[in-house]
Amino acid sequence: MLKRRAIGIDLGGTNIRIALLSSSGEIIGIHKQPTHAEREIGQILEAIASGIMNLINEHHMSREDIVGVGLGAPGFLSLDSGVIHFSPNLPTVKETPVVSLLEGLTGLPVYLENDANAAAIGEHWIGAGQGFHNVLCITLGTGVGSGFILNDTIWHGSNDLAGELGHTTLFIDGLPCNCGRKGCLEAYVSATGIVTRTRLALSGGRSSSLAAVLHQENNPLTSVMIYEHAKKGDRLARELLEETGRYLAVSLGNVLNMLDLETIILGGKVSQAGEFLFRPTIDEVERRAIRAAYYPLKIVPAQLGDHAGIIGAAKTAFDQSRGN
Repeated sequence: MLKRRAIGIDLGGTNIRIALLSSSGEIIGIHKQPTHAEREIGQILEAIASGIMNLINEHHMSREDIVGVGLGAPGFLSLDSGVIHFSPNLPTVKETPVVSLLEGLTGLPVYLENDANAAAIGEHWIGAGQGFHNVLCITLGTGVGSGFILNDTIWHGSNDLAGELGHTTLFIDGLPCNCGRKGCLEAYVSATGIVTRTRLALSGGRSSSLAAVLHQENNPLTSVMIYEHAKKGDRLARELLEETGRYLAVSLGNVLNMLDLETIILGGKVSQAGEFLFRPTIDEVERRAIRAAYYPLKIVPAQLGDHAGIIGAAKTAFDQSRGN
């Protein structure tokens, strides 16, 4: 008898990843396709449904072999009703019942989850969070995504809005954030925030090899470039990454003092700065977290990379299907 499978989907503003997974978390097959976020959400869901069926057919399976589809999506969601209220990365989404629409297109049960939560679920299942019961998984990319595993369960809060660490306030009246507020952690430690802070430093007269990049029209400044210049010894680039680590540590120290977590997992492109980011983060957390005087801190890199979201989404489908 064929073992049961699940589909995991990571719906992003740029790309959609669709994967077929076994119940042990093995990726059997995967498709990546552009989102074309400017299209109507109905068209986006039709493309997802087509990708799902193509993946199933490629592996000589039928709908009966699939326990369900886990849909990891960005934005503000209602999980019980299967609705995305609003998503900055998907401009045509507004009060959209994505679960019922995708179920109608595929004939499969669909289970909705926040994309950052899905990544946390994936890392907890077969990634860096294995064996821990209380975990924060934070993804530092274009924005800041985060998910809390408390007592082995993803924490959704009262309105499915828990875990938005990126939109906690770091500075009153600080830099503007994409959420419309000011001073959010995301405005400082995301890839976008690091680039903004670099531009401000350069416009303020700081000397750096990065200054030449600003005048290259076809080669825009990125957080990866800043990391590369830090590796080459650029003082400003190193200072900015160290400062990023300290800013992040302020928030992580607060979280540890509130929740006494076992481990914190850092993922996303910004985390690839390695010791330029991790060392100042850990040093500052040790100064701010009460528990550091009594118990060791564990801040580790994520293990699943871009696959964390699809793995966690599939795990959601496996878990929810057993409960129904």
